[in-house]
Order: sequence, then structure tokens, then C-alpha cells
Amino acid sequence: MFSKTARYYDQLYSFKDYGDEAAKLRDLIRREHPAAGSILDVACGTAEHAKLLSGEFSVDGIDLEPEFIEIARRKVPNGDFRIADMREFDMGKKYGVVQCLFSSIGYLTDGGDVVRALECFARHLAPGGIIIIEPWITPENWQQNGPSMLSVDQQDLKICRMNVNRLDGNLSVIPFDYLIATRAGVQHVQEEHVLALYSVDEMLQFFEQVRLKVRLDPQGLDGRGLYLAGPR
Repeated sequence: MFSKTARYYDQLYSFKDYGDEAAKLRDLIRREHPAAGSILDVACGTAEHAKLLSGEFSVDGIDLEPEFIEIARRKVPNGDFRIADMREFDMGKKYGVVQCLFSSIGYLTDGGDVVRALECFARHLAPGGIIIIEPWITPENWQQNGPSMLSVDQQDLKICRMNVNRLDGNLSVIPFDYLIATRAGVQHVQEEHVLALYSVDEMLQFFEQVRLKVRLDPQGLDGRGLYLAGPR
């Protein structure tokens, strides 16, 4: 997914207010599970959330992208960060919170895989633990907009990322084209991201299959909502 651009991820997403999101997560966790002391960050990326939460919680993480895990280990040296698939992993311990943020669950484009992931999340919950999932866009909120562009303008790094999204059934297809300029020259890089557009009813059914009680906060961290779940 980000295999070609992982080293530039933090620059590309510097617009994201991780500090505000981490503060909201702290408040949410303290409200829902005051005794929680540990977090497993699934699809942790470069560990910006983990870094900001690690002052108050013990935070571990998993991600499919090896370079993300290298970055995460540098940012949170006390955490246990591993290359792993969210559908099948075993950290050998349980957590007060299992979180999966920034719509990463949408990369599971088969409903059966979402169920497998939720089962794995549930197996890693300590008694009284909670699951926090930030979903991708729902079908009714998908907008077929025109071309999009994002840029990075630093002294020794210039990036222009452009994309024109398309819909393929219930899949949102986001083909990114990057022009990346460093002192070594200009490179053209392409990545394609495919995320499933699951409805709220579909997501609730996935939780039901795993026998998790769940509710939806429609606003969440930045408007995409949050699913909050735990054992029945």
C-alpha cells in the first residue's frame, strides 16, 4: 500500500492533527475504560498516535509495511512493534484497548476478512477491554470528485501527489501518482489503494458475527465516526 512512499508518510500527512486526535482518544479511553493501561495499535503506520499516547499508556503496534515498523520502533522505543497482518496475529498478551485508526479497516475488502480481524482483536482484549475502530467512508458518503492534489514543499524535498479516484462496485480505488524531488533527482512513483465502502449496517453485522457489543459514535475523531466495541 505505502511500500514505495513509507519514508515520506509523515511529510505527506503533516496536515493531520495527531495531537488533537490523541487527546480525544485519551478522553474516550478514560471514559469507557478508566483502568486501561495498555493499547495495541493495529495498522499503526509511523506510530504518531502511539508516540503521543505512550506517555500515558503502554503502546504496542502492528503493521504490514516493514518500513513503518522501523519508524515506529524509533519513535516508541519502549513499545513492541511487529510486522503482522491484522487478520491473523498473536502478540502473546492482552490489552486494555485495541485500536485500528485512520480507516485502515477499509483495506480489508472482503467482509469475511473484517470478521477475521475482529476475532483477532477480541482475542487480544483483556477483561473489560474495548475495541476502537475508525471506519472508511460509507457508500452514501462517497463522492466522485475531480482530480486531487497534495504537496510537500521543504528545502530538500518536494512532493506532488495527484489522484483521480474511481468506484468499482463497493470498492473505492485511489490511484496515486507522485513526483518526488530530492537532491538526487526527480522520481515518478505510482501506488494504488483500494478500500471497501461498508455501510453502517454491514459493519454492525460484522461485529454481531463476532458476538461483540458495539455502538457507533458518528463524529469520531474527524468526522468519519468511531465504532466502540467490547465482549458481551
